[in-house]
Amino acid sequence: MALSLCSAKSAAFVKGTSLRAHRPVQAQRPRARLVTRAKYGEDSKYFDLNDLENTLGAWDMYGQEDEKRYPAMQAEFFERAAAGLTRREAMLGFLAGTGGASILVWGGKGAKDAKLPITTGPKSSEPGPKGKL
Repeated sequence: MALSLCSAKSAAFVKGTSLRAHRPVQAQRPRARLVTRAKYGEDSKYFDLNDLENTLGAWDMYGQEDEKRYPAMQAEFFERAAAGLTRREAMLGFLAGTGGASILVWGGKGAKDAKLPITTGPKSSEPGPKGKL
C-alpha cells in the first residue's frame, strides 16, 4: 500500500493532478449457505437394483458382445505374436533376455556417453599451482 501510494504521489507530481485516496473495498459477507444434496429416488438411495439402466448407464450401447470384434488378420497376428508368451517360463526367459541385452547395450553405448573412466583411459597428470604433481 505504501509503495503504491508513493508511486501515485510521484505520478501526480509529474502530471500536475491532485491525488485522491480511495478507500479499500470490503469483501461482502457470503449469503446463507445452501446445502447441496445428491438424491436418487426416496430415502437417499444412490443405487437401485430395480433400475440398473438409470443407475449404471446403458453399457449395451457401447460394447460388442460377439467374439468377432477385430478383423480376422489382426486377431490372427496378435494370437501368433503372443503364443510364445503364454507360459511363465517363456515370459521369464523373454524378460531376462531383453533385460540382459539392455544392460549390454548400455555398457557399450551408455558408458561412452557418460564418459566413464574405463572408456576414456588414463589421463596425463597436470602440475598443480606450485608446479608439483
